[in-house]
Amino acid sequence: VDHHHGWWGASRHALTVGFVSTMVFAIGQRVLPAFAGMKLLFSKRLMFTCLVLLSTGCALRVTGQVVAYEGIAALGWKLLPLSAIIEMTAVSVFAANMAATFFSKPPHQVKAIA
Repeated sequence: VDHHHGWWGASRHALTVGFVSTMVFAIGQRVLPAFAGMKLLFSKRLMFTCLVLLSTGCALRVTGQVVAYEGIAALGWKLLPLSAIIEMTAVSVFAANMAATFFSKPPHQVKAIA
């Protein structure tokens, strides 16, 4: 079935980005702030956005790679760069959220407003 390595490449991408990167993002949002002085995550919405973008980009990449490399449809070649942009946006959002978390004060140093 895999005449031009579309399935093989898509399966590698699904494993590395679809599983490993999603796992790193999902666990990293909890572990990294703890290592940075028990800080709270800057934004849960940004983290959710990052995970949605990563999953969407990965799904487009896996689908596009099979469709393009196996010669099923030319549309696959247009999906590949779009998936890369979406996935890199996800990585950038994750990095920005972590940077904002690291530069914020730990909750025990913030004065309560009464």
